Amino acid sequence: MSQSFITIVKKVKERNDMNAELCFTQGAELAHKGDALQALELFHQAISLKPDYAEAYNGIGALLININNLNEAEFYLQRALELKVDYPEALFNLGTLFSRTSLLEEAEVCLRETISLQPDFPEAHFRLGMVLKQMERLDEAEKHLVLSIRLRTDFKEAEFALGVLYLLQGQYEKGWKGYELRRRIFNTCDSRCNWKVEDLTGQKIVLFHEQGFGDAIHFVRYVKEIEKVASEVVLFIPEQLKRLISASFKSITIETDEKMVGDYNFSCPLPSLPYMFRTTLDTIPSPISYLKADSNLISKWSEIVKKEIKDHSFTIGVAWAGNPNHKNDKNRSIPFHVFKQLFSLQTVNWISLQMDEKAADLQTVSHQVLDFHENISDFAETAGLIENLDLVITVDTAVAHLAGALGKDTWLLLPIDPDWRWQVKGQESLWYPTIRIFRQIHRGDWQGVLAEVITNLEAKLKRNNQFNKIKGN
Repeated sequence: MSQSFITIVKKVKERNDMNAELCFTQGAELAHKGDALQALELFHQAISLKPDYAEAYNGIGALLININNLNEAEFYLQRALELKVDYPEALFNLGTLFSRTSLLEEAEVCLRETISLQPDFPEAHFRLGMVLKQMERLDEAEKHLVLSIRLRTDFKEAEFALGVLYLLQGQYEKGWKGYELRRRIFNTCDSRCNWKVEDLTGQKIVLFHEQGFGDAIHFVRYVKEIEKVASEVVLFIPEQLKRLISASFKSITIETDEKMVGDYNFSCPLPSLPYMFRTTLDTIPSPISYLKADSNLISKWSEIVKKEIKDHSFTIGVAWAGNPNHKNDKNRSIPFHVFKQLFSLQTVNWISLQMDEKAADLQTVSHQVLDFHENISDFAETAGLIENLDLVITVDTAVAHLAGALGKDTWLLLPIDPDWRWQVKGQESLWYPTIRIFRQIHRGDWQGVLAEVITNLEAKLKRNNQFNKIKGN
C-alpha cells in the first residue's frame, strides 16, 4: 500500500471526523431546543461518518428516552458504552431508562457507577434519589436528593422531590415548601397566592383546581377554613365535579369557566392550601363526610340498585384502575385478571365503580358484577351510588378520594412507593378516617394484597352475618 494512498485515507477520515463532530454539535443544539427529530437525523449522520462515535450513540439514546422509545434507546446506550468504557453520561442515561421501565436494581447499579466516575454529577444523584425512593429506602434517597441540590443551583425538580419525600414521611413542616415548587415546574404560579390567612378577612378569593379529580376532592376540604375569614369564595373546578361540590358547599360560588370568576383580591390552587395553612399531622382538617351526596341522587340510585339486587346481602363497589395517563398508573392500577378473583365471593353483591374504558374488563368475568358506568355522567352520580354501598374497595384513584370524603367505609389497595398522602406504613389514612389501607409487601405483588383483602373480607362478612342474626332475633 503506497504512502500516498495511506495519506489520502487518513485525510478522508479526518474530514469525516470533522463533519461528524459538526453534525453532532448541530444535533445537540437542536436537541436542547426541543427539535428531537432533526437532532436524531444529525446524530445518525454523525455515526454514518464516524461509526465509533460514542457520544452520538449516547445522544440518540437520550433522545429516544425522551420520546418514550425505550427498547431502541437501550440498544444505542449499550453501544455507546461498548465504544467508550466508563462513560458517565451514557451510564446515567441507561440508569434513567431502567428506572423508567421499573428495573430499579439495574438502575441503581448504573447510577452508582455514574457517581463513582463523576461524584459531582447532580442529575445522577437526583435520579438515584428517585430510584431509592421507589424502593422505599427513604434515608438513602434523602441523602442523594440533598446532595443534588447542593451541587446544582436552583435545582427545583430535586427540591420538589425532596419536599414530596418529606410529606411521604409525615414531615409536613419540612415538606410543604418543596411541594410548592410544582407551581414553577408546571408553570401554574399565580402572583396573588402570596397571602397569609388573616389577609383574607373581608376579601374575595378564587380557588382553582390544578391536578386531577382526586386532588381536587382531597384539598377542597380547606374551603370550610377559607370561608371562616374571606367574604367571598369562588371555586374554579372541572364540570364533572360541579354538582358534587355544589351540594356540599352551598355558600360559595362555583365556576367551570375561568373567564367567569371575575375580579378578585387573592387566589390559590387547591393543592397549595395545606402550605398556606401550615398544616401539620395534628392540624389536618379531616372531618368525616366533608362532602355530601345529593339526597335526590341517593334515592335515585337506591331504586336502581334495588331493581338489580334481589336480596339485602352485603354490597361492595370496586375500582381496579386509575387514569391511564397518570405517570404512575402502571404501578397503582391492578391488572384485571388479578383483581377479578375478588368476585369469587358469591355472597356479595358486586358493583363496578370503574368509569372509563377499563369497565370493558367486566366482559371477561362469569360472575355477576353490576355496571352502571354508561348511566353516570359526573361525580355527583357516583357519590349517590356510593352512598348505597356497604363498602368500597379501590386502587388509588379518584374513587378512593370520593369515598373517603363521603365518609364511606373504604379499603384502599396500594403499591410500594405510594402517593405521598398515604405514607409508607400503617393501615390508617391521615386524611380520611374511614379508609383502611392494604399495602404491597413486594413490588408488583398484587396477588398478596388481594389474598389479604379476601381474608379480611370473609371475616367482615362473617361478623356482618352474625350481627344480622342477632338483630333479627
